[in-house]
Amino acid sequence: MFKHILSFTLLFNLVFAAQNAAACGAHNFYLNPDEYGVIGGTFIKLAGLAPPEPVFKVKHVPMTKVTLGVESEITVDYERPWFSSDVRIQLSSSAGVSLAEEIIDLDDYDGSVKVNFSLEKPGYNTIRVKVIGVHKGEEVAYSSVIYVQAKKSVAKVERL
Repeated sequence: MFKHILSFTLLFNLVFAAQNAAACGAHNFYLNPDEYGVIGGTFIKLAGLAPPEPVFKVKHVPMTKVTLGVESEITVDYERPWFSSDVRIQLSSSAGVSLAEEIIDLDDYDGSVKVNFSLEKPGYNTIRVKVIGVHKGEEVAYSSVIYVQAKKSVAKVERL
């Protein structure tokens, strides 16, 4: 009897749950189609169990180590759809990172941009990369994070 109640409750929630209410669960309950091969991945995509593909695709390193106080750069690759407009990268950072630019316009449909920054304080530092633009009449945003860490410095010791 317990199995029937549990099955009915699960089915009821899957059928009648609002999309917005299930959005938080999407991070936990979606399946990665790349882990199930070609046939399994296709079934997962057709069943709607895979997360939707982002409109603006951004690729960059997840973490970088740089020297304190030295100007550094990270390359961010991007792709955007043909019918998108007013697309830009909006950069923000934690207090320990100083950015050279905060907004970079994306005129091409694919390419790469260089993000110039310097690390001012050691510790937990991040750079947030947010791509904002208009696609099919709606404003769409996609964001990701780059973690920045200080390189360990080795002090030179002179021997007499």
